[in-house]
Amino acid sequence: MKTVARFAHAADPAVDCWIPMPDGARLAARLWLPEIASRARVPTILEVLPYRCRDIYSPRDAMNHGWFAGHGYAGLRIDIRGTGDSDGQQGVFAMRAEQDDTLAVLEWIAAQPWSDGQVGMFGLSWGGFQAIQTAHRAPPQLKAIVPCSFAPDRYRYSQVFRGGCVLLRSLRWSTQMQGYKSRPPDPLAVGERWRAMWLERLEGDAPQVAAALRHPTRDAYWAERAIDYDRVRVPCLAVSGWADGAYVGSVSETLARLGPPSRGIVGPWGHRFPHLAVPGPAIGFLQESVRWFDRWMRGGERARDRSPALIAWMAERLPTSAWYPEAPGRWVAESEWPSARIRPVRYALNDGGLLDTRRGRTGRISACTPQTLGLDCGELMPWFQHGASAELPGDQRADDGQSITFDSVPLTRRCEILGTPQATLVLQVDRPVAFVCVRLCDVAPGGASTRVSYGVLNLTHRDGHERVVPLVPGRRYRVRVPLIDTGYAFARGHRIRVAVSTTYWPLIWPSPEPVTITLVTGASSIDLPVRPPRAADRALRFDPPSAATPAPRTVLSPGSRRRTLTRDLARGETVVEITDASGRSRYGTSGLEAESSTVERYRIVDDDPLSCVAVMSGTWQFARGDWQVTTRVESELACTRRHFLLSAKVDGYEGGARVFERAFSEKIRRNGN
Repeated sequence: MKTVARFAHAADPAVDCWIPMPDGARLAARLWLPEIASRARVPTILEVLPYRCRDIYSPRDAMNHGWFAGHGYAGLRIDIRGTGDSDGQQGVFAMRAEQDDTLAVLEWIAAQPWSDGQVGMFGLSWGGFQAIQTAHRAPPQLKAIVPCSFAPDRYRYSQVFRGGCVLLRSLRWSTQMQGYKSRPPDPLAVGERWRAMWLERLEGDAPQVAAALRHPTRDAYWAERAIDYDRVRVPCLAVSGWADGAYVGSVSETLARLGPPSRGIVGPWGHRFPHLAVPGPAIGFLQESVRWFDRWMRGGERARDRSPALIAWMAERLPTSAWYPEAPGRWVAESEWPSARIRPVRYALNDGGLLDTRRGRTGRISACTPQTLGLDCGELMPWFQHGASAELPGDQRADDGQSITFDSVPLTRRCEILGTPQATLVLQVDRPVAFVCVRLCDVAPGGASTRVSYGVLNLTHRDGHERVVPLVPGRRYRVRVPLIDTGYAFARGHRIRVAVSTTYWPLIWPSPEPVTITLVTGASSIDLPVRPPRAADRALRFDPPSAATPAPRTVLSPGSRRRTLTRDLARGETVVEITDASGRSRYGTSGLEAESSTVERYRIVDDDPLSCVAVMSGTWQFARGDWQVTTRVESELACTRRHFLLSAKVDGYEGGARVFERAFSEKIRRNGN
């Protein structure tokens, strides 16, 4: 990536500032101002995150907001209440409270002498959530947004649920967020009150997964935490990557709900900004963002804009590897979304394991898939924070061999799909609670199997996520399973494979009992969104990835990430362990040093879904001279037939002395899970 040091607008160094809230609390912020702001009012690009703007994220913040300042915008980066150096406490799924604070920030911006009153919002993940959530409140200052990998609905796009199934990753997310909230403010910023602020955070901290598990359906709790697209009045440039299975569907949904002039970009990336993208190719995302904000805050040529509604990466022949730096393929575009050019082509799941556009005679095939099916599933949202690591789905042959599979004949011509594949399964099961996983794979002539997309569904949610309806064993059901959005080209000579299972571990928590599924072949099918070629795609180009100079960081020890699998053949026990170490770095000129490390372990025993246990521990350390603070969080999630069993512990250390400890224990009913 190119680092740019000289821009059309010279900019002042970033300064720390405080933004008062109506209740007297202050939010910590960093402000980048172009020098032109001393003689003319300028629009502002705002990013709101809970991830500390003065240290760990400061290099990336400077790359982004320094770029905006160099293009004549004020860049403003906020620490959410209760995080970084901001006052107060951050709630759990506190969407309304976070919105209220952001609305107060917008009013503060509009009142500043350097502001022209216009604000654009920008951000990845939580920053993207903040952008779309704030747009939902329709403040007059907000003119445009660029959310990346974001959640318009905290239930459907979640770190806890997928298709109504509980994600094992929910414990990682919960422990990580509990650890993030336990981190102290910087004494250099807040003075002697840092200790009281820190202890208040520790006292108010709790395992976030508990709140989610108490609401396993999309009830009023989650409805209050979703946006209403009808209230969004600003143009949205929605962005994500195919590898980011947690959030990529939000792009298609947002374009379909908002319509023009909103646009979307989907690359091959994981949970990353597109100019820092892995797998590549990375793009000039900051250039795209500035053009978007220019159009809506600086009177750009809106009427002449004929940009496509969606530009997406059409992947092809992806490696069957858990890590690769670049995704083969090309850019494609659609002038409208949903696109009338893209039509569903139905493939029947026929007897004999044949996938065909012609429906065969009705048959039956049954299977009770192993509890460890899914070991090559990869991460829900790969983010490659510490470089190359095994986070992508690997070769699917082992999982395919344990599933019910249907293969096409070798393709005689290339087949491109773009959008949401959807399976329709006619099935019966032998238990009242059951899940189903459908994987779409590309099988190369040599047999290697690449996962193109997948979908999981809690079958007790077959009538919608609003309520649990237990299954009647032996009764036949017709269910629809939407797969995660994808763009993929199946090459000539390759086969299309559909694999069906009742397990997908360690992605989803297993059902209380082993389940035998019986599929009705001939009556079951999958619809693929087939896209015809478009000659104009050959002209699609993005600027090369560029950014401003990052804030200073001295790496004292490098970070690393490992994913390992251990199999005890005598006990039939499988353990997946993920270790993640940030390394130790010193930030800026303040001398603040920080590091963190986490260990995740997922365990299960063959044929015993109740043996599933998830354990995670995390340590976060900050130091400057004699000042040293450490927080440690440990969590465990286990289960019985009727309950989830959650335990957690948080400890705080000042120097070598423990100054805080608190334990949590909760039994939560398994309602349909």
